[in-house]
Amino acid sequence: MTLKKLCYLALFVVFSLLGMVSISFSQEESDRIELTGERLIYHPEKEEAMVEKGTIQHGEYTIEADFIKILLKDKKLFAQGHVRVRTEDEGYHAREIAYNWAEDQWMLYGVRSDLRGEGIEGTVYFRGEEVERTPEETKIEGAFFTSCDLEEPHYHFEAQKIIIYPDKKVELFRFSYWDFGRKLFTLPYYVIFLDRKEQLPFLPLLGHSSSSGYYLNLFYNYFVSDGSFGTVYLDWWEKSGWGLGVRHFIEHEKPKETLEGYLYYRDKPEGSRDYLKGSLDYYREPSSDASLTLGLDYLNYQGSDQDTFSGTFSFAQKKEDYSMKLNLDYDWNLASEEDQLRAVLNTSYQLEKNLNANLKLDYSQDHQWGEFTDQELDYELALSHSQDPYSYKLTYTGFLDLDQDLYTGDFGNRVLKEPELSISRKKEQIGQSDFYYQPSLTIGSYFEQATGVKEERIRFSLKTTGKSELGENTTLEPVILFTQDFYGNGFARYTYDVETNLKQSFGEHTTLSLGYGFGGYDGATPFRFDYTTRKTSFLDLSLHFAKEPWEVSFSSGYDFLEKQFLDGIINVSYTEDSNHSVELRANYDFENSEWEGMVFEISWPLGKEWALDCQGNYDFSSHKIESIRVGLTRDLHCREVTLFYDQSKDTFWIEYAIKAFPEHKFSLGGE
Repeated sequence: MTLKKLCYLALFVVFSLLGMVSISFSQEESDRIELTGERLIYHPEKEEAMVEKGTIQHGEYTIEADFIKILLKDKKLFAQGHVRVRTEDEGYHAREIAYNWAEDQWMLYGVRSDLRGEGIEGTVYFRGEEVERTPEETKIEGAFFTSCDLEEPHYHFEAQKIIIYPDKKVELFRFSYWDFGRKLFTLPYYVIFLDRKEQLPFLPLLGHSSSSGYYLNLFYNYFVSDGSFGTVYLDWWEKSGWGLGVRHFIEHEKPKETLEGYLYYRDKPEGSRDYLKGSLDYYREPSSDASLTLGLDYLNYQGSDQDTFSGTFSFAQKKEDYSMKLNLDYDWNLASEEDQLRAVLNTSYQLEKNLNANLKLDYSQDHQWGEFTDQELDYELALSHSQDPYSYKLTYTGFLDLDQDLYTGDFGNRVLKEPELSISRKKEQIGQSDFYYQPSLTIGSYFEQATGVKEERIRFSLKTTGKSELGENTTLEPVILFTQDFYGNGFARYTYDVETNLKQSFGEHTTLSLGYGFGGYDGATPFRFDYTTRKTSFLDLSLHFAKEPWEVSFSSGYDFLEKQFLDGIINVSYTEDSNHSVELRANYDFENSEWEGMVFEISWPLGKEWALDCQGNYDFSSHKIESIRVGLTRDLHCREVTLFYDQSKDTFWIEYAIKAFPEHKFSLGGE
């Protein structure tokens, strides 16, 4: 795991927090409220109700508090004193709450909750001084969370403020991490994007690797406004120089619009070329059914004229019965004095309920300055119709040499359909059996550019699958695929592929699987693209035994055409739990009567606070253990620290993890 994985930890906690505060009364729910308590007061003229030591039931929510006041006319409620909110899946405590169910707005003060869910091992304990929730965003003031159950937790996270924009981003203000009795770092401002793959690192990267030597990567995240922010990069590698860069984001909500700019300079050691690269990416949604994307990339190697540019443009629109997408790609190279342009247009029309038309135009232009310009157009028109149980598709493809210059690029590996009609039927059951068949028919005229052959072909295909219980513990599963081709020049050919798998259980723990497969063809085809693979005939055998904590398996086979045995693979594993396991996998070469190698994985505790993880392989020919990777882990109650060594990369690194979030780890060093 790299350093930037640490940001996912905060992301997951915030996701869980979002689930906690995202409570609302559906606008479609009845306004009926059940209110109980030790003392009830109701003012009909004001439409107000108050209760002491009371409970309110509204839909799926139950609210308990020392004092509750309800304004029925305004659709508001207030609760204070030992407030508890419960649903079937969640619950939390607060000192005071206010809720407007007409506008779906919540205010909560002194919030406490125990968070559990997917991806969390155990419980995360959360506190928040103030939480304000609306459908558009959730604001949390004075957030504190940890998974340590001690009165004085070993570690915790703090945030002055967290703003959550559902499905878009999470903004963290004054986000701090405390451990080992001190504050380890504070981020003045940080953004976690929920709709983008890239996540910027929290902390500097410091380490050592065999390829780079010692290295240091620094990141400074700056903030101009809600829609304008970025990161400055400063990198240093002992063996490969230094780099300086900046990435900036600008975004607007209405209309949705984003702009991302990136510029990076790399100063490499003597003997290597320095370079400058940059990019500009723009996205806009001009309407609810359309999107526009623009991109520009630049690269220049210092001291040369090898400037290269590449640009992209994309426009997409989707309506109820129509969709369209246009993609443009343009590359420009000053050094080679050439440029290339490609434009692809895809459109789809729904002519009737079950009738669709698709058109694809693919234009390309290759320009060598002062020498030639090559222009080509590929096109495809398709009509598809479905009427249960059949599907029909008529396809016509073509090619135009627009410049008509016989440039060699015009003759490629295209197979043109002039035209092709395919008819397929959905999978059908054969009688009352457990077997099914699926036929299809294809009729077409084809032109193969590579060979210059133009010919008609009729193809019939039939696929049969099934399952048969031969006995109480015996199952047979065959798969048969047959294809018959007829060509206009009198040629004919058929292909077949048959696989059967027989499974036999011996008691509760042992299973034997025997498979046989064969395939081939007979006849001839005028087309190169129709050629099939060689004939096959093989036997597979596998034996599997599983009884906790042991699991043993063996698999091998025999190739009848090559007249040789396949390698035997033996797998032996012993697993008590996730911390106590040993697994060995070995290959045996029957042809040469020798072991090829063995892979091992070991995970085992070394006392109460230490554990060992080791993996590698043993080479029987050299009698050496190779590709060793060792991890030595120290248990720190709610956290753990692991020292790793990788023999193949000749590198060490340290990994720090919080047990509650096993998938999100902090790494220092390594590649």
